[in-house]
Amino acid sequence: MRRHTGTVQIGTLTLSSEEPVAVQSMLNTHTLDTEACVEQAIRIIEAGGQLVRITAQGVKEAENLKNIRDRLRGRGYTTPLSADIHFTPEAAMVAARYVEKVRINPGNFADKRAVFRRMEYTEESYAEELQQLREKFTAFLDVCREHRTAVRIGTNHGSLSDRILNRYGNTPEGMAEATLEYLRICRDTGFRDVVISLKSSNCRIMVTAVRLLVQAMEREGMEYPLHLGVTEAGEGEDGRIRSAAGIGCLLNEGIGDTIRVSLTEAPEREIPVARLLTDVCIPRYEQHRTTVSGTQTCPFIVADVSAEETIDEKVTAALDFRDPGEADPALGLRLSAGRKAPEMIYTEALGPEWTKLPEETIVVVPYANLDVACIYNRNASPLMTAATYKKHKTTAGRFRFVELNDVAELDAELTAALKQDKKAVAVLSSVPDYARYRSWPDLLLRSGLPELPVIIRVKPEQFEPDRTPLEIAAHTAGLFIDRLAAGLWITFPGAGNSLTALELSRNILQSVGARRYKAEFVSCPGCGRTLYNLEEAVSRVKSAFAHLDRLKIAVMGCVVNGPGEMGDADYGYVGAGNGKVNLYKGQQMVKTAVPESEAVAALEQLIRENGEWTERLVLTENDINTSVK
Repeated sequence: MRRHTGTVQIGTLTLSSEEPVAVQSMLNTHTLDTEACVEQAIRIIEAGGQLVRITAQGVKEAENLKNIRDRLRGRGYTTPLSADIHFTPEAAMVAARYVEKVRINPGNFADKRAVFRRMEYTEESYAEELQQLREKFTAFLDVCREHRTAVRIGTNHGSLSDRILNRYGNTPEGMAEATLEYLRICRDTGFRDVVISLKSSNCRIMVTAVRLLVQAMEREGMEYPLHLGVTEAGEGEDGRIRSAAGIGCLLNEGIGDTIRVSLTEAPEREIPVARLLTDVCIPRYEQHRTTVSGTQTCPFIVADVSAEETIDEKVTAALDFRDPGEADPALGLRLSAGRKAPEMIYTEALGPEWTKLPEETIVVVPYANLDVACIYNRNASPLMTAATYKKHKTTAGRFRFVELNDVAELDAELTAALKQDKKAVAVLSSVPDYARYRSWPDLLLRSGLPELPVIIRVKPEQFEPDRTPLEIAAHTAGLFIDRLAAGLWITFPGAGNSLTALELSRNILQSVGARRYKAEFVSCPGCGRTLYNLEEAVSRVKSAFAHLDRLKIAVMGCVVNGPGEMGDADYGYVGAGNGKVNLYKGQQMVKTAVPESEAVAALEQLIRENGEWTERLVLTENDINTSVK
């Protein structure tokens, strides 16, 4: 069941909680290139897109929306169009005459461009800006009302106004309030064809902002539909998992009526991913849901290698355990754990290879195998059913992992035993099911077990390469966004994909900002404002800097949201037009108008100047032979 919303008609598309979640995408062609826009729009539509968004950076581009619309209608395509407006209310007024929906940004529709520095606002000056906002926005709504044009109030974390920033900071609370300022004008003027979005490249910020806005709308009696998306999600597997984490969490909470997966790829490639997300999520809305925030700030991974027949050098290398080159005088040869190494390993294969693991690595084995496992590794710990644990709760082991499949298993006897056991760890095991996972922390709290560590063990019934990773991310990420789970354990059915499950675990935890296993790249999907080949730029930047696993680098098409959206990135690479790029350190622009052909080298020099460069690891022939591709 989804959150109840009113109905908004956008041309032939009806948005409401009674309709299936709609999927959409946005053109990245130049708006004045009518033919290119029409052809790309058709590709999106034929891929299943139900709404096509087109940027209109000025009045001239807004006027050309009519030509694009007429050409599409002439070819038999009735899919509604939406104009994307920043900084130019005049363009919004024009666009509203030609397309079925106009998106405006509260951060720059009536307010001047933010300068991201502290400014003083008196109550009078704050109120004066709000009045100016009301006048401009009301005039725009009058045009939309006349032409039956819907409006999206699209708030971005990267482009809040100075007024909001100075009162609320660059925060989820600020995003919610910036949106409410406009919604209250819609309510006061009786304008109902409104859709809302609150987006960020940071999943935790995006999810928190949407939840805050929904709570505020409940208090104020508002029922506007919501559009969901994670901006600058990137490309490839990383972009898909980051999108699934943020969008999927909210869809499973019953929030969201239309979505866009923002990938730095051809726009039509976003549609199948979005459709998969709507298919794998199970909406369950709770009107008075209380979002509980936990304390698990650094969750760990259990690497399930039970499907591996042998644990050889290829497997240990993929787990990021390496030969340090010399033996420990007391313990003999010990592998060293790299940055990506899991803290725990689950295995059913027993042998001397486990003697080489670092002292801090925990080996989890089935209870029946514990005695033999302890011969090879003194950190071996048993995985026990609830029934077995109640009988053998004093079993040896550094920890005792208790697997729970149903709430009925947590009876009075088990609860009493767990309260007394400082070595107990709960393993909540099921097929991907967000609501089921979410119910456990509350149950443990009510049972007097708030400090019991909880591992989420995901056991999908089958593995489908395109579907299963998105499904798992959508159903687990919310637990880590809210810091409720101590660890993640993915068990794929069948053999041959243990390391795929491990890499997915890493990607999920990194996507929500809980861990950092590799260099992180955020990049926007591009639009008509992007004046260079964004996909090629992302590829070059990733190739040059992927080994800098402690850095977050943003690659942005233009300055509309760039400086704000990449606020938590270490470095930024932002298109400046005419084949030039501006380079940022954090939010500070430090190099301007760098020729694109020189920009990667200039960014490397900037990173070196700040003492954050490390040389790329050069593999030997032996490393290549023993690594896992």
